[in-house]
Amino acid sequence: MICHTFIFVQSLIFQYMKYILSIDLGTTSMKAVLFNEKLIAVANVKVDYNTDFPAPGWAEQNVDQWWAALKSAVRQLLSTESAPDPAQIAIIAIDAMTPTIIPVDRSGKALRKAIIWMDRRSEVECRMIGDSLGDNLFKISGNHNDPSNFSPKMRWVKENEPDIYRRADKFLFANAYLVYRLTGLFSMDQTQCGLSQLCNTLEGEWSDVLITGSGLDKVKLPPIYKSTDIVGSVSSTAASQLGLSTDTGVIAGAMDNVAAGMGAGIMRDRDLYISAGTATNVSLCTVNPHFDPSFHIYHHIVPDRWIHTAGVDYGGAGYKWFAKLIAEDDYASLDERADAVAVGKRPLIFLPYMVGQRAPLWNSHTRGVLFGMDPSMSDGELARAFMEGNAYGIRKILELTRQLGIFPENGRLTGGCSESRVYSQIFADVLGIDILRVGEMDTAPLGIAMAGAWAAGFFDDFESMAEMVSIRDVHTPDKSKHKYYTASYKLFDTLYGRLEPVFKELNALSQQEEES
Repeated sequence: MICHTFIFVQSLIFQYMKYILSIDLGTTSMKAVLFNEKLIAVANVKVDYNTDFPAPGWAEQNVDQWWAALKSAVRQLLSTESAPDPAQIAIIAIDAMTPTIIPVDRSGKALRKAIIWMDRRSEVECRMIGDSLGDNLFKISGNHNDPSNFSPKMRWVKENEPDIYRRADKFLFANAYLVYRLTGLFSMDQTQCGLSQLCNTLEGEWSDVLITGSGLDKVKLPPIYKSTDIVGSVSSTAASQLGLSTDTGVIAGAMDNVAAGMGAGIMRDRDLYISAGTATNVSLCTVNPHFDPSFHIYHHIVPDRWIHTAGVDYGGAGYKWFAKLIAEDDYASLDERADAVAVGKRPLIFLPYMVGQRAPLWNSHTRGVLFGMDPSMSDGELARAFMEGNAYGIRKILELTRQLGIFPENGRLTGGCSESRVYSQIFADVLGIDILRVGEMDTAPLGIAMAGAWAAGFFDDFESMAEMVSIRDVHTPDKSKHKYYTASYKLFDTLYGRLEPVFKELNALSQQEEES
């Protein structure tokens, strides 16, 4: 009765509240956007923060940076001329990088830095969990046992920081941590179930079999909500710190990749989406779930829809890394030099796997490889190779969708790479499908705002919101270039296959150097 009364009162309040505050907690920055009830952005801001790399394969962030970023973002948004009164903000909706874990005590205080998604320290714990659960892990979760995931990270804390594990009341995902700071309530959203490795993913609930088999304690896990569920309202403490209203609701939110797909209008059966940012994620929406070892599987924000994902974990970042290496900060100029290269004249293949890879390769030891260099090669040729290598990584994933009986004819593209006409055309030429650049560069803030708009009752269905997503450009494959890239891709695939066992030897060699 209390829950229904809360929802009824909240719905009455929402009649007078016409805005959504959308928060995208990314790897390098937080993006905050104010949307009105028609999902038109009225103000936006970005706040950067840092990542710590205390040891090879480790990646951590101080969660105080996130809260400071949120305070800064809200202050800037509410100080703009177009800003509404805080009392008019109906919903706060948060998506975040994943899987990231934060152990917190009963008061919600973080007990250590967050271990973020790219951290791969928990290989030993992965083996322990795999030995304990065997086939049950994949049968129940539908996801691969991987060091990046939530369960191995949590087990690492238990094994290596037992005092923190003992003191921890809950282990939270990144968006759930901010939900807690806003509401004082612990939560986890359903899209995170797959990468937790602790859920019956089809049911969207914790699995006692997986939790016990992973050597963990269920009491340390928060309740699970649907993405659009209102966890609670902004607490008086958070309201005073941020300048917000205690009448504003906060939904459970979602992982960034699912939110980005929603913002790209991906919700129909067999819709394909490519998010080419720091990591390049390839996501396929289906009506029916498919458990396949080459893919992650998540709940969509949209009910009765599923997202199947694989990616190139440093795909988009590789090009940015190269530009920084040659001290080139004019990406348009570098793009032009890459575009001037005669395709196929001097084949150069780049394996874009500069950091350990999750789906579909499941290899913690990969590193980047340039194959075919000679002393006369220009920076334009190298730049193009970085672009092509990322596209080959995507093609590898599309070849694997054939295992699901799905042959995409086009794909929607967003992220930093989509801002480059040259990069987008290379994707089309390598993949052999039309590439549709959607209207929003950063679709995650829009996608999670859609979840908030539905929760607030601004829209009655998700279809009408998806139809609002515009297509700004279409890149059609060049047939002759696609023919060359098809042959080149085969060499790319062969090259990785030959080097796969050698990556492990390279890693062992680096460990010997550290020990000496």
